[in-house]
Amino acid sequence: MSERTLTPGLITEAAADIRDHGYAILQTRTERVPFHYRSPKCTEPDGCHRSATLITLALAEITTEGPDDTGFNFARDDAGEIFRIATCDEHRAEASHDLYHGLTGRTRPDGIRAFDVPGQHLNWQ
Repeated sequence: MSERTLTPGLITEAAADIRDHGYAILQTRTERVPFHYRSPKCTEPDGCHRSATLITLALAEITTEGPDDTGFNFARDDAGEIFRIATCDEHRAEASHDLYHGLTGRTRPDGIRAFDVPGQHLNWQ
């Protein structure tokens, strides 16, 4: 029997982005986040009047609390709130650039990805 090889998935790829760029960018549908993190309208800085359908977040750290437990620590603002951008589907790509620039003051580097987390249960505490 041959040894098993771990194929990099979301966690390992996101951890690589955190290591290489300071953050990993996550995007998920608004219905997957608690109500108080949602926004009814797209918050694209250039202005948009569409309904928000996506939340873009910056993952600052991945923690392992046990062999089967993985936790996410999100980037937070000065008030301790999770830093996030709510957008419509049309502004999905711009959101990751805007979020990275808002956190670092720099343009989002080439190579950093935006990960979708469909079906993932995220702990929002």
